[in-house]
Amino acid sequence: MKPVVPRVLSRSLLSFALVSISLSSQAQQLGHYIGGFTGLENGSSPPPGLYVATFGLVEPIDSIRGPAGNTILKPDINVGGAIAAYSVTTEKKFLGAEYGLAFMVPVLNTRFNSNLFNVSDVSAGLSDILFMPINLGWTKGKANYTVNYSFYAPTGNFDPNSALNPGLGFWEHQIQAGLTYNIDKKKLWNTSGLTTWEINHSKLGTNLKTGPIFTGEYSFGRRFFKYQMNAGVVGYASQKLSPDSGLPPLLSGYLDRSFGAGGEWKYTDIKHKLAFDVRYQQQYGVQLRTSGQVLIFSITFLNMLPPPKPAK
Repeated sequence: MKPVVPRVLSRSLLSFALVSISLSSQAQQLGHYIGGFTGLENGSSPPPGLYVATFGLVEPIDSIRGPAGNTILKPDINVGGAIAAYSVTTEKKFLGAEYGLAFMVPVLNTRFNSNLFNVSDVSAGLSDILFMPINLGWTKGKANYTVNYSFYAPTGNFDPNSALNPGLGFWEHQIQAGLTYNIDKKKLWNTSGLTTWEINHSKLGTNLKTGPIFTGEYSFGRRFFKYQMNAGVVGYASQKLSPDSGLPPLLSGYLDRSFGAGGEWKYTDIKHKLAFDVRYQQQYGVQLRTSGQVLIFSITFLNMLPPPKPAK
């Protein structure tokens, strides 16, 4: 399953870290999507069936970067949480593609620890839910293609006067397009890429509006053990396309960005219909954001409701 998951878990905490310091003029409004949340084979849609996945996210943050990528502060902040995802791919065809949809619910229990502020806080509860009403997948020769549309609903608790919220407090549209290509005839070597475009509405109760964001993710891997394992390198680049609106003049006009690179391991247990995935990336080249590492792991229950076999 190709994961597409809200950024709500870390965004509220990162905003808290940035707003809580005297140099909050460097703070930027961020979107829902996590740069680097997909990797190997992220340009493919799953075959027909029902899939249920659980995701874990850990983000140790070791620095806050300024507009030139310089380190402003070195806090010790740890962010973590979990998300449940449900996806179904049907046998129906649309424009020659298999049609699917997905629904993702972040059930979060987050903890904020900082040696810089000498404070600790916990935020738990439902966050912003993602619904993907359109997910299209094509297979042509060695290539798989995918295009999808999603939106985030501000279902999580959000108080514009509070620095720590489980939700981000705004609607967001998300469009993705990707490609997975099998390089050799045996389909052992593979590469993929996925682009994500975020278009945001204003935050509830405020005139703040996050600028549009582009994220590009890539991978290069090889399959082992009769195609059940795929391992390789992954990376991403995330860039704000236009400045946020509604910020004070001192804070406006900036474009934040970040990059990441690392490795990923995926294993599919065909007998028990389970898939395991671990992805780690180190962030670099960060401007006007927090910087650290991203560790994502998941367990997916494969094809829990396979389509009925055609009558003979």
